[in-house]
Amino acid sequence: METTKRRLIDHLRAHCRGSKQATAVPGLTLFRSDHPTEPVRSLYNPRICIVLQGRKQISLDRTRLDVGPDDYLVAVIDLPVSANITEATPLEPHFALTLDLDAELIVDLMFEQECRGGISETAGAKTASQSEDILEPFERLVRLLDRPADIRVIAPLIKREIHYRLLVGSLSALVRQSGTTGTQISRIAEATAWIKAHFNKALSVADLAQMTGMSITSFHRAFKSATGSSPLQFRTRLRLHEARRRLHLGGSKAGTIAFEVGYDNQSQFNREYRRMFGVSPLSDVTPNRDEGQ
Repeated sequence: METTKRRLIDHLRAHCRGSKQATAVPGLTLFRSDHPTEPVRSLYNPRICIVLQGRKQISLDRTRLDVGPDDYLVAVIDLPVSANITEATPLEPHFALTLDLDAELIVDLMFEQECRGGISETAGAKTASQSEDILEPFERLVRLLDRPADIRVIAPLIKREIHYRLLVGSLSALVRQSGTTGTQISRIAEATAWIKAHFNKALSVADLAQMTGMSITSFHRAFKSATGSSPLQFRTRLRLHEARRRLHLGGSKAGTIAFEVGYDNQSQFNREYRRMFGVSPLSDVTPNRDEGQ
């Protein structure tokens, strides 16, 4: 396993030029940091994250996940997180990679494999120990960056293998939650998807609870357990992240953007923006390159 990990690190040294590097393989992102970083708030889409060297900490409200060079993390729903690199030096940088999870592929594989067993997980993300079964297909996937002509045909096959390994690995109960209709995680995923699609609209927790077939109390408890935040907090973070993205693109004033993402009160927008990002909207004009870690 260490040999495979070393090859992966060598690939990342060659292909990851900045702190965050999108690749020609859809959904595959590489990360590098030569120093520890301050916590950065971001939104994690469903993904697997593998730390190859160094260490990072991911916080969901009061839950903290420490991900080191022997660990990987799986998130099966959209999650508002605060993440920072805790161990990294110029001689031994933090190296990590992420791959977006494909919910439809998970469902297809579950159908083919007739997956059974307990699926009582309630958290939206968990960590597990790395294995050769996980690292080896990732090494082949990253190796495709040296053979771009092969990506279109070979990458989907390797991604399918990775998803299969997740379904039969130590986090299988968590992964199968996202592919099984009616589980607590799948119902919360339905709610987070609705909030993402309507983040700038009014939010009725009662309607969301009804949509997921839960009582308001049970829905609140399940949502908090899965995402680390309440539905209203989740929507606020979506609004602020979208506002920040639009500010960094330029071309619109902060007041206009505040209205576009759902705020009626400019002062409230300014307060919540500063509370979340540590700067005012007017002064936050430079993209944070560590965001997404």
